Order: sequence, then structure tokens, then C-alpha cells
Amino acid sequence: MFKKSLVMFLVVALLVFPAPINTNAASPTTTQVILYLDKTDAFVNFETVELDIAPVAVRGSTFLPAKFLGEAFGFNVQWIPESKTIILEPSDSYIEINLKEQTVTENGTKIPFDDHVFIDNGNSLVHMGWILDTMGALYSYDRMDKKIEINYSNLPYTFTDGNHAKPVARFTSTKSQYRIGEPIKLVDLSYDPDGENLARSWTGREEAYFTAGTYPISLTVTDGSGIVSEPYTKYITIVDDVYLTRQHYPLYFQEEGTFFQTNLSLLSLDQIPHEMEYDFERKLLISDSPEMIKEQGILYQDTINGKGRLYANHLNVMDQNVTFAILATNDTDEDIKITTTNSGEVKPTPLVNLMGHIASVDFLLDEAPDSQTNVEPNETIFYKIYPDFLPQYGVNTFYDVETDGELTFSFVAMNDADIEDFEKGVYEPLDGDGHVRGTFPSSDIYIEANQSGQPFTKPYRLSFGDETIYSSMQGIDVFENDSVALNKGHYGMVYHITIDNPGEVVILLRPRAGVFKGPMKINGELIMVPTSGTLTHLSGVYVLKRTTGDEKTLEIEFTPPAGSAFPVDLIFYPLDPLK
Repeated sequence: MFKKSLVMFLVVALLVFPAPINTNAASPTTTQVILYLDKTDAFVNFETVELDIAPVAVRGSTFLPAKFLGEAFGFNVQWIPESKTIILEPSDSYIEINLKEQTVTENGTKIPFDDHVFIDNGNSLVHMGWILDTMGALYSYDRMDKKIEINYSNLPYTFTDGNHAKPVARFTSTKSQYRIGEPIKLVDLSYDPDGENLARSWTGREEAYFTAGTYPISLTVTDGSGIVSEPYTKYITIVDDVYLTRQHYPLYFQEEGTFFQTNLSLLSLDQIPHEMEYDFERKLLISDSPEMIKEQGILYQDTINGKGRLYANHLNVMDQNVTFAILATNDTDEDIKITTTNSGEVKPTPLVNLMGHIASVDFLLDEAPDSQTNVEPNETIFYKIYPDFLPQYGVNTFYDVETDGELTFSFVAMNDADIEDFEKGVYEPLDGDGHVRGTFPSSDIYIEANQSGQPFTKPYRLSFGDETIYSSMQGIDVFENDSVALNKGHYGMVYHITIDNPGEVVILLRPRAGVFKGPMKINGELIMVPTSGTLTHLSGVYVLKRTTGDEKTLEIEFTPPAGSAFPVDLIFYPLDPLK
């Protein structure tokens, strides 16, 4: 299905470029490229080409190697290492992308860097949909086959009596009639006699129609000189036979990484059959109350001997800078070693609404190497220190630690980095403000679901932060004489979910209580929810991923991000074979 609105991204592989490509197999002026997601096999004018980098779909976007496209379609793509600049010259455009300065310039005009470039693991990801439109290339994406097809004509300009010829709009459909809810596939046959690239304008075009009848679809094209074609209209017939209902169509065809509204009764779905266990090997210390720091003092404090997780979430609402620190105190006569095995941290930042999301991404990726710190007998050290905690800044941190002796960990809002004041007792415990604070016996939740091993035959949901389904994690607050502390949202905890043989399903996420922004890890792939901005309970449902039906298990990791509202539901909707 041709989709000019398809958002496509291209990866510039700075370190590895494919070999030069012969583009003359079909025509010296027209090039056809066919690629497949997650495969290195490609076709250029019907000749097989082996790619060094396979096209991938990440968070609902398609990524392609830009150097390959430049060679295939005959436009210049070069990398200038001295200035860390990428040069792109598609059609009559000249584009400079300066990775060092994080600027993008198109034909002398600066355009937003973040809208066009994304850096990931040393590779530069460049938004190229606008370049394909500039080239006038035709491109389509077949969701079922995961096939990308690009057609580009680079004809020399020809003139008649000094005037440009009028472009011709034309298209056809792949079938004479379609069923209700069946995707409409159109083939664009438009051309310009002068060889200029074309911009297209559709009216009446829909992905699918949900009422039987006859529908007009019109197309006009405009060439590079601004000359507009005559409109071309074709009538599409929809027969009274249901392929998919309006409610079920997005379950199959809504892009991953996007959301849609639905009338499906999702809140009444049964919880997926499962067993849940807490892992009591690692205790959890949470410092989130007082969440808003109004004065200096000790935010929370308790001991760890063995495995523990340190979790902090705070906002400085004072009118002055403060130092936020996590201190480790050794009250024994032996050296004690701290091994940090995982971390997710956001240093003090004004982006308070994003810090929980970023820290969760960092923690789930688990990319930092283990590190060790020694605490000598009767010594207090800064385990972590953030001296630039400015007014209205926030901080969110996770640390998984292992100690070979008992240490006291203290979360402190300090005047400066002076441990002596802390040891002298200058800082006193602060009163809580109703948020979560305490020591909890577990930091990880393990859920085994669908242990029957039979593929899903009906939709299920799995709820997070719903007290009617899962009770709050209960701990103690040592600052309140070991009174009961409740972690209602399971903040600082990680869910490890295993679902046996789910079959072919679409995995959806539905916020139920307010704003949500956070990552999930599904079979090793980190998925941002959403890819940009935030979701709310008014957003509808968000498409996380579709399975192929070949997966023996689904492994999902999730940690409730600070700043997001709960409960939220994961929904597993089986996809019956389409007939």
C-alpha cells in the first residue's frame, strides 16, 4: 500500500558502507529498490545486493542505510570526519548534518536537529522521508511481508518550445473490488514528461473502508516548476463482505509505536492466568518522601548487608542550591566492599517530567560495567554525590549494590560536600510528605503466565499498580519507629514477566489513571512508550508489538517510571488468521 505519509528514517552507517552498486540493470534513468526489514538481502533493478546493515523497524519507524540509497539512486552521501559532518545531495538539495554542533542545514536554511537526526550507539539516524519527497521518489511499505519498495526516476529535463509539459496523474488499484475493512492497495503510475520530480495530493483516499459502496479517490501531481496535473479519479468498490471490522482493523494494521481510539471493552478483560512471586534476595530502600525537598536533612536511612537496591526520587523546591548525596557508613572494624551491578540515574535536571522515563531506560538497558568501592572501618564515604541540585531541579536514581558486610546508606540533602557535618549530626531526619519512603523486602517481581502453553484464544490483560489485583508492597519506615510503609505503585521494583507460547498476538498498553511515559523491554528489545511525548488515559491504546506466532516465550521487563500515573494495563489480543 503506497503511503506518502509513511514516516521513514534512514541510518547513516558511519563506520560500515556497502560496496558500490550497479544501477544500470533496468534503465539509466529509473531505479527500483526493494528491501526487507531485518534482512540484508536487497534488490536494485532486479539484481541482488547484500547489505552490510539490515533495515530495521524501531519504535514504529523504518531505518535504512543512507549510503546504500545514495549509491543506488545516484546522489552524494559523504562523511567528513574532521568536522563530523554528513553531506547529502539528493536531487537539487544540499544538506549538511553537523553531529558535533548538532545542526542540520538544508539549502542554507537551518532545520531542527532533533526532528531529523537521532544518535544511537555511534550510528547517526537521519530522518529521510523529507528527502524522498524532495526527490519525488515513490515508496511503499507492505506490512504483511515487511517489504519496502522505492522507485525513483532521474530523467534529464526536456522542453517543448521553451515551456514545461504538464505532468500526468495516474494510478490503479491492485484489485477490482475490496471487502469491508480490507487494506486498499494503490499503484501510483504518475509521471512528468519533462522528467521533473512530482509532489502528490490525494483526496478521498483511506486505508480501508468500513461500509459497502463505491468511493471516489482522486490524485493530482505537481512538478518542480509548480505545474499541476489534471486530476485523475478512480472509483473503488467495497462489497458487502467483512474482512475486518472498524474496531479490529487497528489491531492488525495500526503502526507499532502509535496509538488509536477503540470501543472495545478492554477494562472488562480477564487477567491473564499467572503466578507471581517476589524475589526476597534483594531489599529495596526508597527515598521519595519528602519528595519535595524544602530543607536540608536526612531524607531516608537504613542498612544493607548483601544485596540491595537504592532508589531515590526528589525535587528541590528551595530557593537555593543543595547537594544531594547517598552516603555509605561502615560502623564495623573491617573493610567492606560495595559492588554496583546495575544503575539507572538522571543527574539533577529541570526536565522533571522526563527523568523517571530516562532513569528507567538506563536501568533496563543495564549497560554500565560493574564497579567497586571500598569503605574502610568506621568511615563514611560519598557513594554518590550531586552537588549541583539547583532550585526546581529533580533527580531520579536506581542502584543495585552488593556489600560483603553491613553498611548504613543515607540519602541526604546537604549544604555542601562536607562529610564532617554529617558525621557531627548536623543533619537530622526529615518528616515525610505522604509519598513512598521505607525499606521493603523485595525489589523484583517474577510473573509466570499462560503456563498451559496453549496459544491465546481470547484477549487478556495484565495490570500494573492496580491494588484490586495486586496488594501494595509492604515494608517499614525506620524513621517512623518501623511503622508500616506501603509501596502502592511498586516504584523502584522491576517486573520480570514470562508468557509461554502466546501465539500471534498484538501487545497493547492502556494508561488508566493519567500521564504515562516509560520503557518496556520485550524479548530483549527496548521499546519507548511512547516514542515521543506522553500518553494519557485519553490517548486510547498504544501498539507496543506484534508477535509472529513462532515465539516460544515472551520475556517482558518493566519498572514503573517515576512521574507516571498508575494503574496501566498490558493487553494481549490474539490475531486470528485473515481470510
